[in-house]
Amino acid sequence: MRFGEGETLSLDSRSGIAARATGGRPVYLRTLRVMIAVGIYLAAGGMAGLGQTGVHDPSYRHGYYLFLAGTPNGCEDCYVPLVLTRKSIEDLKKNPTADDCVLLTTFERDSIWHYDGLVRIGQSEINEAERKVRISNKTYRYQEIGASEVLSLLENPLGRIPISRPYLAGKLPAGPELKELIADFKTLH
Repeated sequence: MRFGEGETLSLDSRSGIAARATGGRPVYLRTLRVMIAVGIYLAAGGMAGLGQTGVHDPSYRHGYYLFLAGTPNGCEDCYVPLVLTRKSIEDLKKNPTADDCVLLTTFERDSIWHYDGLVRIGQSEINEAERKVRISNKTYRYQEIGASEVLSLLENPLGRIPISRPYLAGKLPAGPELKELIADFKTLH
């Protein structure tokens, strides 16, 4: 092993670790400092991204069933999407900033077939005059439902009709847990 000028090899008597030192500082202390700095950097970067990864903002207050505006394929109209929003769709249309909304797919409005995740709805996706909204490249007519109906689905996600629920990989960012959504809608009930 070759050492540069001013470098030495020392043995720490307490830990038994041999360390190459430069300028009197053992290498393992410098490495430890670098590891701590990297850890702090990664933790800070992870915290900064939380607002974009679905941290729950406890303010979902509106529920809308979405009915396919076009001709359905097969039993496509059996699977009725439910979107939960913080503001009414009419208020979303007035707001220049798009909002993250929870998208659930129900089976015949009886049960939750799939928790899709968060969708971003903005002015350009809403046609208020025709009561239509565009989500995931499909146009739907929307109908607001009461908090009690939303709660009924959230509290009894399996419903009364027995159906198969295959695993579907999530394509959207994760949204809040059902228990958080239940708490939101219980404040309205």
